[in-house]
Amino acid sequence: MNKIRKILSMLMISIGLLCILGGCSVVDEVVDEVLPDADRLDYNAAYGISDGEYTVMWNYEMTDMKAIDDGSGNVYMDVNTANENFNSRIYWDEETGAILYATPDGMAEYTPDSKTYLVGDDTEKSDIPVVISRDGMLYISMDFIEENTKMDCDIYTDPNRVVILTKWGEITTAKVTAKRTPIRYKGGPESESFRELEKGEELYVIDKFEGEDWAHVVSEDGYYGWVLNKDISKVKKDKTDEPNFKEPEFDSISKNYKINMAWHPIYTEVANGEIGQVLSETPGINTISPRWFHFENTNGDLVALGSADYVNTCHEWDVEVWAMFSNEFINFDGEMTNEILRSRSKRQHVLDQLDHYIDAYGLDGINLDFEMINEAGADNYIQFVRELSELCREKEVIFSVDNYVPVYWMHYNHVEEGIFADYVVMMGYDEHHTGSQEAGSVASMGFVRQGLDDLISMVPREKVINAIPLFTRVWATDDNGYVESFNAGMTEAYGYLEAKGVTPWYDEATGQNYGEYVSDNDGRFYQIWLEDEESLRTRLQMINDYDIAGVATWCIGWEKGPEIWDIIDSYMK
Repeated sequence: MNKIRKILSMLMISIGLLCILGGCSVVDEVVDEVLPDADRLDYNAAYGISDGEYTVMWNYEMTDMKAIDDGSGNVYMDVNTANENFNSRIYWDEETGAILYATPDGMAEYTPDSKTYLVGDDTEKSDIPVVISRDGMLYISMDFIEENTKMDCDIYTDPNRVVILTKWGEITTAKVTAKRTPIRYKGGPESESFRELEKGEELYVIDKFEGEDWAHVVSEDGYYGWVLNKDISKVKKDKTDEPNFKEPEFDSISKNYKINMAWHPIYTEVANGEIGQVLSETPGINTISPRWFHFENTNGDLVALGSADYVNTCHEWDVEVWAMFSNEFINFDGEMTNEILRSRSKRQHVLDQLDHYIDAYGLDGINLDFEMINEAGADNYIQFVRELSELCREKEVIFSVDNYVPVYWMHYNHVEEGIFADYVVMMGYDEHHTGSQEAGSVASMGFVRQGLDDLISMVPREKVINAIPLFTRVWATDDNGYVESFNAGMTEAYGYLEAKGVTPWYDEATGQNYGEYVSDNDGRFYQIWLEDEESLRTRLQMINDYDIAGVATWCIGWEKGPEIWDIIDSYMK
């Protein structure tokens, strides 16, 4: 060690003399040429990893993710990291401790530290365990992740690092022009280096900092650092190619006509007897969704209000029945719903009941309406969607799911919904709702367009159904600015304005007719954005312009009259 220090001291003296004689610009060259290895970086210490751990670079950025080695050269990533960042289909089942993964051949189940696994009812075997357990955490094989995910993944050792790419397209690159030059941990000659770059090596350029000494780059083997600008070429635009990855194909049912669905609010079994009259007053609908299933308790027991006679009557009218299954208890409750969905045995109990009722009632489909799911329950929700999809494929019935407008509810994982459901329904309303602190439209046209744009970016348009409101809200604001509101059907809402002698006018901002008045009874300021024939036609034309799968309406009973259904039918033919 003393000899090394003496040598370094002598070299630094020499460098100092060179700086005096030849100028400071020669210092970098001397350091880089004479001392390529004396300043080598302690990689593990710099990135805080231990022996057997790997750093993870993702899309040319260093992350705080880590991977591990199983001791035999096989690399694994913790399940949560893999799920959140690379493949949301990787699902940890809290109850059994297994990892579940939906495939077209059935649900795969991986037990930690086992080379055997299940796909549906079949037992398969892998060369290494797909999942391992270490220090109370589960890790999933990087080979498995790469095989089942659209990504490029390279693994390097000495030092250990994983380099992942999931975005492709135009990039900025440069080539090393010097005979050799170090790629350093930080900019500046005093910084330690990763390794020596050879002439001709290609670099991804984060920023060349024109006019400065140092460029921020990434090497092809995953070093994220700095090189001298003078040692690399001018930058050029290049392009990365996507990997040859084929997404698995899940069976899906698609109707060869526009869906014209209406929700039928059923709260007692007696109400099923009115279906003949309901159908006679709703001309043109080809699908009806009666509110038939909801939760009785957090054990997963269902309240079922269905009727085979109801279905038979609908079939006589050439109308399909997609029974609604909601997560209502007293109200929609995401936390209580998660108490059910986090348990595999409870999910299976729910599926077993639906399996029975699909046959008992002769259903054509299931319409899943799970609302108020929070982010903590999102993984359990989408896993249930996958499992219910599998049941519906086995029963050969339609599976549709209802969603809010996506902007505040992206955690519902609409991409996966679009893969596993036959139809994804956007409830294109509740822009302003019962909890809103300001008055406004239930569904302004801009709000709906943005929702469709967002959803179509994640779900194939041929699977998207836009649900439109046959209701509005009546808003009342007192002198202190306190706002209250209540729902009103089309006829009722217009009646409030008519009773006050108010002629509604067109509101450009929302694309709806609007009216307002001050009540003689309570002195409050009332505002109503109407749902009427004009707004209905605008919404239906929007559906046709977007060329999506069809329309749904909430709900039967709030329409102005049969003419509303005639208008809807005219746009859906």
